[in-house]
Amino acid sequence: MAGHDRANPLYDGGGGMPGLVRDAKEAAFKYGAKINAALLYSREDPARELAEWTPSDRRPVVSRRGGRLVVTLARHGKEPVRVAVAKSRRRPNVYCAVSDCPAADFKARFVSLVARHVSTLSRIYLSSAEMRGIVRAVSSSGSDVKVRFLSRRSRRPSQLKFDSRTDHVDEPAEEFLAGAGGGGGGGRGEIRTIGLACTPRGLAENSAAAGPNTVTVSSDCRFSARRGAGALFDTILPLAEDAAARRGEMLRASAETAGRPAPEPLIVRFGEKVFADPRRNAAHVAAIAAMPHTATIEHSVSPHIHLSMVDYMDCSSYGIWVLASDMLAIMPQLSATYASMGRLANHVTERFGDAALEEYGGGGGRCGR
Repeated sequence: MAGHDRANPLYDGGGGMPGLVRDAKEAAFKYGAKINAALLYSREDPARELAEWTPSDRRPVVSRRGGRLVVTLARHGKEPVRVAVAKSRRRPNVYCAVSDCPAADFKARFVSLVARHVSTLSRIYLSSAEMRGIVRAVSSSGSDVKVRFLSRRSRRPSQLKFDSRTDHVDEPAEEFLAGAGGGGGGGRGEIRTIGLACTPRGLAENSAAAGPNTVTVSSDCRFSARRGAGALFDTILPLAEDAAARRGEMLRASAETAGRPAPEPLIVRFGEKVFADPRRNAAHVAAIAAMPHTATIEHSVSPHIHLSMVDYMDCSSYGIWVLASDMLAIMPQLSATYASMGRLANHVTERFGDAALEEYGGGGGRCGR
């Protein structure tokens, strides 16, 4: 459908999120389009910031079409990228962005730039445990599911570097989930992307009715699907929306305590003892300080890490402490926003590895990265 002159229901239709789901499924099943999707969290209507966003030499065109936003990104010498954005009906403050442009363009020209330039939108990340939970849910929803491929990364011992690999495992979901660490064939490591083949039960995998039915799930809450759009929109996205809402509310609750005599920190608990070697503290501090649009002041590096940080995107400020070999605390200071806290949590988990967010003291729920 992308690039055709005729009307495209993804961008010309209406009906908010229900209509967007309907149009995306039709594009995938009827026209064979590859659908790309991503989840974002915002407590504000994103239309204004998207309209003022200038990541390139041309300002995006933002319009409203019956309950959904349509963002058109033009770049000289390239096909325009259009993205439809609608608010979830299930979870407040969660938005879904959908496009039928090439996946590389969707990531580079929309998703990645939103993270760097739109201060009120928070990217959502899934932990490896939540990725396995998605596989489990899809396999329990009336489809025969095979894990086609799996990309993951493993942290090098005592280093801030990762080794990445992609395995073409081609095994039933049950075998994948039964493997050590859910890694397929006993493989371990942080899950980054899973490719699933979802065939409705009763249909042969290679039958014409089943057709190509692949769904790709990435840990940064990006998804793609062809005929697997049913599994994507009916099972996978609702689970991801739940994770996004939990994470967003945890960020909000901590951010709103900024400026109080006793603000509530956000705890980032890693799956490995990443801070076990104090001789690496200088490298750990440098990794935290590498977050874009920020400035840091070192208060203590040895034997314990304590930093102050200012996020220049919205003037949020934090104290950052390493509390244990696998735990980091983010303390809001004079002011803080959920989106800024989300950027910081995303940054440290990207630099140090798979982690869960926790309320201070371990109370309340958890959510993935």
